[in-house]
Amino acid sequence: MTVELAGAVWVLPLAVVLLAISAALILLRLLLGPTGPDRVVAIDALTLLGVAAVALGAMMTAQAVFLDVAVVLALVSFFGTVAFALLFRATGDDGRRAADETRDQGESR
Repeated sequence: MTVELAGAVWVLPLAVVLLAISAALILLRLLLGPTGPDRVVAIDALTLLGVAAVALGAMMTAQAVFLDVAVVLALVSFFGTVAFALLFRATGDDGRRAADETRDQGESR
């Protein structure tokens, strides 16, 4: 049984382009993020974009097997984000320390 998507001729390529633009912006945040938590959120967003890309690929190729891959990737992403949250909670690095150090260095000049 196949399902025809309405507007699949132009909607799916548009979704691919929008995912690529989103990935580029998130990569910029990953590289420029001033704190560790910013970078973790960027990595989490990239993995969610990966889930969306796999699901989009499943729709474009009509292969339902790829949806299993998307679910597994989403679970791994969730566990990774929780692990990073626990790491930053244990070390106390929530971004405020870096901002305080920068402010203190500016005042000492």
